[in-house]
Amino acid sequence: MKKNTGLSGVLWDESYLWGIWLIDALTRTNIGFELIKAKDLEQLDKYRILFVPGGWASNKIKAIGEEGSKLIKEFVKEGGIYFGICGGAGLATKEGLGLVDVRRKKDRVPSFSGPFLARIFDHPLWKGITTPNFFLWWPSELELEDKNIKVLATFLAPLPNAFSSDIPVQDFKDLWDELESLYEIKLNPKEMENSPLFLEAKLEKGTVYLSLIHFDTPKDKSGHKVLKNLKEYYQLSENKQRNSYKKLVNNETVDQEKIKIIDEMYKEIKKLISFCERNFLLIKRYNFMYQWRRGIRGFEYINLYFMIKRLQKETIENQWLLSFIDIKKLIELRNEIKLIELRNEIKIFIKKATELLKKERILLQKSKLTYNYTEDEEISSIRKELFGSRKSYDGFYKQLIDKFDDQLYTLFKVKFNN
Repeated sequence: MKKNTGLSGVLWDESYLWGIWLIDALTRTNIGFELIKAKDLEQLDKYRILFVPGGWASNKIKAIGEEGSKLIKEFVKEGGIYFGICGGAGLATKEGLGLVDVRRKKDRVPSFSGPFLARIFDHPLWKGITTPNFFLWWPSELELEDKNIKVLATFLAPLPNAFSSDIPVQDFKDLWDELESLYEIKLNPKEMENSPLFLEAKLEKGTVYLSLIHFDTPKDKSGHKVLKNLKEYYQLSENKQRNSYKKLVNNETVDQEKIKIIDEMYKEIKKLISFCERNFLLIKRYNFMYQWRRGIRGFEYINLYFMIKRLQKETIENQWLLSFIDIKKLIELRNEIKLIELRNEIKIFIKKATELLKKERILLQKSKLTYNYTEDEEISSIRKELFGSRKSYDGFYKQLIDKFDDQLYTLFKVKFNN
């Protein structure tokens, strides 16, 4: 297997919002890439580097399967580069692909998010980084079992606008003991000090990068600078979008009725987000991220929101893409469910989710509520129907988000793949 190409592959499976973040960051840093799924892993030899976005590592390993795991390990051993971000980093650990002698720490601070200051160690990827301020988004923590693994960055301190669970870090610096007793989890970011966040390891001829740091965070200039350095360091190829095809299509051929349906679905999910904001269940931290009140399945809602919002944006701004490919392949699902049926499904989900959130809103005033604990049998039943029993995605929600993910993947593949 020869790595004589500078092209990058992005493993899309089970990434959702985090996949959108990564391809946007690669586009902004002019790194050429193609989107792939587990079924495409037999063609890994055409890539110099495999990027794996965030997401649930446990779901990713299921999607990849045993054969896919072997193909990724072979790719790295024969000279490929693996670059995993957050959940993509967790996928490379012993609990996942086993590319490195690293485990995910069980006794950890589980819910830190937002900006932080890193301590960085000499490496070409830090070129031009004078103040190492980056972002973490609910990362795991890592335990190294191989002294030969190079630590490139560790956690130094939280910055203003960081949260631990739904607690603004800057406002409760002297109350962590009391809050941890109340929340029954670790919350103090001080516990994360010196925790390894960015690792470089060798696997025979190849290299593995594990990054809990989200260098792909939107508008993060420092994070994007690291990706630019990566491009320069490994001489990765530049991005080539199919903009030249815009002149070859006629937007009048686009089915405006289907564009209208996508717009309706966006308005529906926006109503849910607005409901959460009015009821202090969601707080807008940035244009690209919300914080949710502890006790609700907040990320699930914002994940779905940003995916539908992006689908709407793409179908409005890039209608030439819809004309360039067979319209049925884009906006109808693999099992031939019509787009209008998907609109009906999102309406059903939002109706049930709104009723659930109303009940959770009231219960939060009276008793303990976490994402997986409640003594209210009715709430427990609705939660199981919508989200299943696992913390990772399941239930009606998983079926729904996978359908939107299918459409986004098809659209992005046409837009970005060479």
